[in-house]
Amino acid sequence: MGLGLLFCPMKKTAILIDGGWFTKAIENTIPPQKLPHGITADIIYKNALLAVDKSKEEVVKIFYYDSSPHEKKERNPISKTVTDYALTSANQARKRLFTELGKKDFVALRRGVVKPRGWTLTRGYAAKLMSGKIVAPQSTDVFLNFEQKGVDMRIGIDVATLAIKRLVDRIILLSGDTDMVPAIKLARREGIQVILAQLPKRALINELVEDADLVRNLNPIS
Repeated sequence: MGLGLLFCPMKKTAILIDGGWFTKAIENTIPPQKLPHGITADIIYKNALLAVDKSKEEVVKIFYYDSSPHEKKERNPISKTVTDYALTSANQARKRLFTELGKKDFVALRRGVVKPRGWTLTRGYAAKLMSGKIVAPQSTDVFLNFEQKGVDMRIGIDVATLAIKRLVDRIILLSGDTDMVPAIKLARREGIQVILAQLPKRALINELVEDADLVRNLNPIS
């Protein structure tokens, strides 16, 4: 048998990360005391690479999808105090995360947007109301509800582009969103293998698993 028959070329692979889903999955797995700085770019990057079979796959691109933070001023309807969201620690951390991820090898950032959808009662206060305890709400009993827009669309477009243009052999999708099913189906019809990652405490919906080629268990590290 010739040596040439034993050679198995590396599979060109792209990793697509649904930032909101993936960071939440990591937070649900790693104890807070082991994440003193929260979810950083380093944490995301090295955990995403855990999904790669380095003996068979060559990572050519890593796409990270998340929404840019809301940066406008909003007034609390009860206290009337104004919060400048551009100055909040959460927004500063989000922008810092984007900056650090953008410096990582092979990473491309894809940003959606968040839009405020009005003030909503907290679960705690809503439970009081339903139990018959009618008390005037305090400023901490409401929160500004945000809706993320454009992330799923961007993931779908990139899956379609990678598949139709045959830019990769495999796609590793780090997401549990069933909206990804049509994109997965398209990729597989084009001959691209799709791999999902199963993380502890974040069970994948059966519909996603049925439409993937492989599911790999991923145990996050700090």
